[in-house]
Amino acid sequence: MVSYPLAADRPPVPGEPGEAVRLRQAMAQTVIDGGCAPSEPVRDALRTVPRHRFAPEVNLAAAYDGGDRALITRRDETGTAISSVSAAWLQADMLESLRLRPGAIMFEAASGGYNAAAGPDGRVVSVDIDPWVVRRTRAFLTEARSGRVTAVEADAPLGAPAHLVPRGGFDGSMITYNCWDISPAWREQLAEGGLLVMSLEMGGYTRAIAFERRGEVLHARRFTYCGFVRDQGHQARPAPVVPLLDGALALRFDDGSAADTEGLEGALRGRRHEVVTGVTMGANSYFGSLQLYAATTLSGFYRLAAHLEPAEEVTGIANDRDAPAIIGEASLAYLIHVPTKDGDSPQGKEWVRAFGEQGPELAERLVATVRAWDRHIRADDSRSAGRMPRSHSSRWSWS
Repeated sequence: MVSYPLAADRPPVPGEPGEAVRLRQAMAQTVIDGGCAPSEPVRDALRTVPRHRFAPEVNLAAAYDGGDRALITRRDETGTAISSVSAAWLQADMLESLRLRPGAIMFEAASGGYNAAAGPDGRVVSVDIDPWVVRRTRAFLTEARSGRVTAVEADAPLGAPAHLVPRGGFDGSMITYNCWDISPAWREQLAEGGLLVMSLEMGGYTRAIAFERRGEVLHARRFTYCGFVRDQGHQARPAPVVPLLDGALALRFDDGSAADTEGLEGALRGRRHEVVTGVTMGANSYFGSLQLYAATTLSGFYRLAAHLEPAEEVTGIANDRDAPAIIGEASLAYLIHVPTKDGDSPQGKEWVRAFGEQGPELAERLVATVRAWDRHIRADDSRSAGRMPRSHSSRWSWS
């Protein structure tokens, strides 16, 4: 059994250290300057909600870090993070995506307390599968004098308990753990025109996507980079990682089971096939929509990562980076960036490198995908998922 600091019910705690106020203002300004909090309500929440009360495991400086730092609050027996407080900029961005008005009723999956306390005036139903997280959330909200949040122990994909769902549905929903699919309950309990903001995994790439409900369909509106803890409930599934070349490379399978990788070791040590896509990327080029486009349109798509310094003739992937890849029978192809210009404005070309008997065919498929992205999406890429073509899934659409 795991225990937490401050996991017991406690009375409201007035006041706070002056240092917390100073650090919170600095954090808020960093997030605002980064463009993640354009609205005054979210800015006000960043400046006023006592974030440190929801992360007592860390010191004040860490609690009010305005960068990419997530605050880990619980790990399992393997050391994997299973509960956390997200980076402040990401919390602000997701709250902005909800576009909630004062008095809104919101559903939150994966409790912690801060998001619920930072939202607009109204009511929040927050669910979490971990009873200790729920009790902890209740205690922290009491300390912070936030009495408009109902924290419930439940498996989030089942939605909120029926008696807590408002007539007409929730005005907005926020899911703050990685999901591989959208639970029907989240759509069914969402009001018409309401927004569902969630972390969705697609081929190993994770984005916080804002979906708007229109009838029985959820339409993606925008997305941003994100990373959360994985699902622990009945919809959870593993993400096997298969090492290759003595651990120099790793294939990650996010659909729950590893594909057949027999023969890939031999293929990678064999003859190499390369194709130039003709697509050029500058130092500040946005790559995120290409990752999503490939992940949602290519069959056999996976994420290939380099963990060591493999021989250049084998991979061409920088250490601790990854590449979009597709695999076939004892064959694979993946995208690499080849620098062509150094200096103040470095540039590079996108190449596809392939191995195995089916390598040339896989390479042509990947090249066609990159070129299609370059023609139809990249020129008007505003980081909006709504500009991407419709996905193969029938559960939601890009529009």
